[in-house]
Amino acid sequence: MIQDLVEEDSSLISQQEYETGRSPLMIAAQVGNRVLCQHLLEGGAPWNAIDRHGQCAGNYATDNEHWDIVQLFVDWGTRSELILGQIQKTQRQQVGMTSILAPASHVYEESSTKPDYLQHTLRYNADETALLDGDNDAVMMEWERPLMQAHAQILMEEQGTSTSSTTGGATTTTSHRRRRRVLNVGFGMGIIDGILQEQYQPSLHMIIEAHPDVYQKMLNDKWDEKPNVKIYHGRWQDVIPQFIQDGIEVDAIFFDTYGEHSFDMEDFHTLMGQILSKPRGIYSFFNGLAPDNLFFHGVGTYVCL
Repeated sequence: MIQDLVEEDSSLISQQEYETGRSPLMIAAQVGNRVLCQHLLEGGAPWNAIDRHGQCAGNYATDNEHWDIVQLFVDWGTRSELILGQIQKTQRQQVGMTSILAPASHVYEESSTKPDYLQHTLRYNADETALLDGDNDAVMMEWERPLMQAHAQILMEEQGTSTSSTTGGATTTTSHRRRRRVLNVGFGMGIIDGILQEQYQPSLHMIIEAHPDVYQKMLNDKWDEKPNVKIYHGRWQDVIPQFIQDGIEVDAIFFDTYGEHSFDMEDFHTLMGQILSKPRGIYSFFNGLAPDNLFFHGVGTYVCL
């Protein structure tokens, strides 16, 4: 019956109910019909269409624990985004751009992508619990501290060696901690940097910060006077190639920029491996590729990594 309807009017495959926003693909995912989901996808049903509550077919499958369908959507979405991304990268190269999309793209309508971010005047609120841009959007907020604590712990996990000695028949094992060299891309409010300094004392703590207002705040707070801290004021797109040229290597990298597109993150990944120590180097990043939709976030993570 569905096949007959689609053959009569192919637009039906991607139509959505006006009141709920539900599509045939969402309903098929909700009831767990994998064969129908596959058929609808192959017929052109958009995997990333959302209903009136911002939920996509992948969310419907996840909420109802249809994990085979979840995997189908993840694979389909990842493949689609990789193909689209390659097309857009080719377009960027053709117009001579090295980063982000052309201004005509709809992506600039999204508040999370701000190519003019460095031209915004930033301000810290009175109690310094938030850093806001010119649109009063939060660049960083104090509620992120527990996340930053977790990132810091992962980055600075014990990577040392241990030795054993025997005295009077008893064997004693001693762990030798190695103070790690860490790079943070994007200072913001300095939450993770403060945690790294207070709890882990890295042997070398490098920070790249592009925005002049944040850089000035770092100077005001005397981050440049800390003995093991080196600040690089500029865009990582300019600083990292210089690191590579100078042969700089670090043991841990944290990436948390603002206003950039996922393409920028992918560009960073292509360079990162040239400065991250091997085989025990650790990389982590702020997990906000699609903060309003867990399923899209998962697909975005697959694509970027």
